[in-house]
Amino acid sequence: MVNEDEMMELIDQVRFNLPDEIKQANWTVSEQQRIITEAHGEAARIMSRANERAEETASEHEILRRAERHSAQVIKDAQAKSDQIIREAEGYAMEQLKQLEAHLGRTLATVRRGVEALQTNQPPAEENADQATGS
Repeated sequence: MVNEDEMMELIDQVRFNLPDEIKQANWTVSEQQRIITEAHGEAARIMSRANERAEETASEHEILRRAERHSAQVIKDAQAKSDQIIREAEGYAMEQLKQLEAHLGRTLATVRRGVEALQTNQPPAEENADQATGS
């Protein structure tokens, strides 16, 4: 069977070594818990930074969309104003041209009356030639 002294010695060795093994196991468990806690903390920090960045990006995207909408509206307003100015300028030019046409028509009529008046007061062409040569 089993020798009682040997058994007692084995039990003593187990008792003697067991606290070290338990200490080692406890340290391993606490180290594992510390690493897990750190990992959770780091994960929380990473998630927080990612959420902040996502919010910033969303905010920047919204600002960009607003700026694009605003610039499109500014361009639309500028084009409408430009079209209005062109229409007004063309209307003004048309009015001025009509006034000029009427004025030129009156001037042309005056010139024609002057030419007609001069033509009716002129002697025939032969008399003009004789007078010019001195005969």
